[in-house]
Amino acid sequence: LVIVIAVIAILAAVLIPTFSNLIKRANLSNDQSFVKNMNTILLAEGAIGSIKSAGDAINVLNVNGFDGKYTPFTSGHFYGYHLESNTMYLVDEDGNIVFPKSKDVSAANLWYIWGNNAVDKVPGATKYVSLVSITGNGGYFATHFAEGTYTLDLGGRVLAYKGGEALTNVTVINGKVVAGATIGDGATQLAEATKDIVVAGTADERTVIQDKVFIYTDETVDLRVKVESTANVTYQNCFFYNWKGEGAGLMKNNVTFDGCTFIDTPAKSYVFNIQGSGDNLFEGTFTVNNCEFINCARVFNIPLYVLGEDTPGEIIITNNTFNAVTESNRPVIQIAQQMINQEYAGDVIGYVKITVSGNNFTDIATSQAGLITIHENLVKADSAKLLANSITFSNNTVSSEIPAEKYVVNDDGKPDSAWGDDYTATEFKAALKDKFVAGKK
Repeated sequence: LVIVIAVIAILAAVLIPTFSNLIKRANLSNDQSFVKNMNTILLAEGAIGSIKSAGDAINVLNVNGFDGKYTPFTSGHFYGYHLESNTMYLVDEDGNIVFPKSKDVSAANLWYIWGNNAVDKVPGATKYVSLVSITGNGGYFATHFAEGTYTLDLGGRVLAYKGGEALTNVTVINGKVVAGATIGDGATQLAEATKDIVVAGTADERTVIQDKVFIYTDETVDLRVKVESTANVTYQNCFFYNWKGEGAGLMKNNVTFDGCTFIDTPAKSYVFNIQGSGDNLFEGTFTVNNCEFINCARVFNIPLYVLGEDTPGEIIITNNTFNAVTESNRPVIQIAQQMINQEYAGDVIGYVKITVSGNNFTDIATSQAGLITIHENLVKADSAKLLANSITFSNNTVSSEIPAEKYVVNDDGKPDSAWGDDYTATEFKAALKDKFVAGKK
């Protein structure tokens, strides 16, 4: 037995380092493949001039599927980006560039990737690109950047660190700052919105609210209700974080969102819930233009028609960028019906004019129902009312990775057969898909 144990010990002493070496070599090979793939994408985007900063480069990679994949397989290694050559590198724990080899680039001059967690700290690094907006107490922000001098590229995101004194040793570039650091190139100083900021006006005296940050918490319910219910307002270049658009039918009466960013909408919450009920009649013009939606559970819930009202409003959705929604079985746009006072008597029906034009649908999550869904109350509605005439799709860009069968689907992505004899939307869904396809660039 002693001899057998001794032999096993000898074999283990010989083989374990070999296996460890094999695992390390395999991990390095994977990391090098990742770097090659990232550099292929960066080269293509750099050729068309779309990368002006390190944050732009990381955003390009995010759109192309690398979001959340910036931790190398090899322990103690990091990905670092060199702006001047538009190249991603693999760096080891001693600060040596492993791949691709370069005599002209130093690891100290690279931009490293920070996701607001403890493992993102790179020894000796002074330049970072943030993958997240930093709000509240900032998570690891304060401890990470407490000592030393740093430059943080927000990549268009927001810094609203209010957990203590501002870190004046951190210079923020390429983003929007409420508080927390020194303002650098390309960064815009914003003021956090308060409940008194929303002012109602007439259609001829439209209030314009610019460069504000709206951060939803349980204590700011009154601010959310004001934003959703105030008429004749334009929100321009504002940032909405964790925004819970819960109020059914409140978004109405000549409201415009122009150049705004919406990020991290919580589960079960639409950014814009326009389908109303009871006395929450949608009327006027509601416009969303040139906005970006990032990490949102779902975006629009809009009415196709209003039962009991012959002159409903108009919804204009133009030139926006929609990333995949995060909530399972949910779409970017859901189309439903709206009833006045929960009951419909008579033949009065008004179709909402809906324009969806010039938008970019960048990707789709595996759990996502589709880009557009037809709500249950339409799936089972009187088929004579299901007319697509009031809807216009034009010049929309759809990623080639999004399959055509995901363009227009039923509520929750259910098959037609799931509704049995109640299903009445066959022709409407087909017409809607044909119009969407015809409206692709």
